[in-house]
Amino acid sequence: MKFPKGRALLENTRLEFINLDNILSASKRKRAHKISGYISMIYPDSIELIFLKQGEPFNAARISHKNREIVPISDVVEKAKKATSGILSEYATDEMLINLIISTITVEPIKADVDFTRLQPKVFIDKLKTTKFSGFIWVKAGIEESFIYFDEGTIKACYVAGSAKKLEHNEITNFLLKPDIKISIFDRVEDLTMTQATPAQVDMFCKIFSALLKSYSHPIGKTLVLKAFIRSKFTVQKEFPFIEHFTVESNLSINGKVVVEPRLFAQGMARWFDLIHESFSTFLGKESEAMAKNVLNDYRFALKSVGFFDYSKIKF
Repeated sequence: MKFPKGRALLENTRLEFINLDNILSASKRKRAHKISGYISMIYPDSIELIFLKQGEPFNAARISHKNREIVPISDVVEKAKKATSGILSEYATDEMLINLIISTITVEPIKADVDFTRLQPKVFIDKLKTTKFSGFIWVKAGIEESFIYFDEGTIKACYVAGSAKKLEHNEITNFLLKPDIKISIFDRVEDLTMTQATPAQVDMFCKIFSALLKSYSHPIGKTLVLKAFIRSKFTVQKEFPFIEHFTVESNLSINGKVVVEPRLFAQGMARWFDLIHESFSTFLGKESEAMAKNVLNDYRFALKSVGFFDYSKIKF
């Protein structure tokens, strides 16, 4: 797929020559990298996107000819790090363009894949203006994807595949005369509040839960701890289904890959953490909470920033 571009921070660089961790953390070192935009990784069978807000990854997608889906950011990062082929680019763009791309995955169009060769561009655009249409038109021509955004009948932006240029009103009609165009019409746009917990946040909780289980295994034993973990997971995932995607190894290490909004993620993890340490209070009494607090202590500032203590019974 070919998407509209923006200001290029990095363009058409082979993945095997890239340190992706440095790119993802660049906003912490350089103000110029605190951008809204996207990182694209082009593979033979798909394109994978990491969406950025103020330079920080907040969502990710995998797009091919047959499928479009939101995926865990960590999946995209891990694939890129292991890739022996592929092309990476990074662009600073309007936030609206990011909203539009995400909307083609998460929002149902009111009309899909309309053959535009049967329509008259000027008549079509004028109709949307007079009806004060709000939403966007997704324009597809082969692998090219472009977007025309309307607000109350006014064209606010037209983003063209493969270009950083935004077309003016008088250029859009000619643009729609291209051959073999198909359009989809959307009457709403997803906004940037749809974020997912970052790989760093998921990794932090994996380390916390692993440390918690290992702490309890000394006085209670690994077998009982594993049973309690599995039982608590089964209980919590009824309320927070994303918990299902966490697994535990025989050495009590925890792994997980999830697509979930950060606050909901913190709420689910707090509920699960409380359930685990409370289940061991039967054996350990007040010592169970003391051990849990000891595990959380090293992470308390990061946990506070994601809202963990808003939901957990444990307070510092």
